[in-house]
Amino acid sequence: MSREIAQILLRQGVPFPKSQIEVVIYLYHHQDQVVYQRDLPDVLGITRPMANGLVKHLIQKNAVKLIEDSDDSRLKRIKLMPVVIADIDSRNAAFAKEFNQMEGKMTKGFTQKQRDEFDQLLVRAIKNLEEK
Repeated sequence: MSREIAQILLRQGVPFPKSQIEVVIYLYHHQDQVVYQRDLPDVLGITRPMANGLVKHLIQKNAVKLIEDSDDSRLKRIKLMPVVIADIDSRNAAFAKEFNQMEGKMTKGFTQKQRDEFDQLLVRAIKNLEEK
């Protein structure tokens, strides 16, 4: 499914490879929280060097910025740049339309009851994946 989502984003002209998209989407969905660069390996299931490399490339693309924590200068908060947030916001409707088409393909021939059960199973599976 993540391959399908990546394909949707590529068709929309998103200027990031899949690994960078995962970081950007995580930050987008956690804008209201403080996210430190050191947290990315755990939340994304990647190595620290990989996370550092992704952040470095996103900084070069002016997609994110690092902000020194006021209490501990060793900690770096990572924030999406406003232009990236605006770009994601502008793509939401088109993304939702394509995602709904993909969902229609996946559930073709399902009854409404089967669709509801499928949705519940997906939610449960995602929660299982998020557990540490």
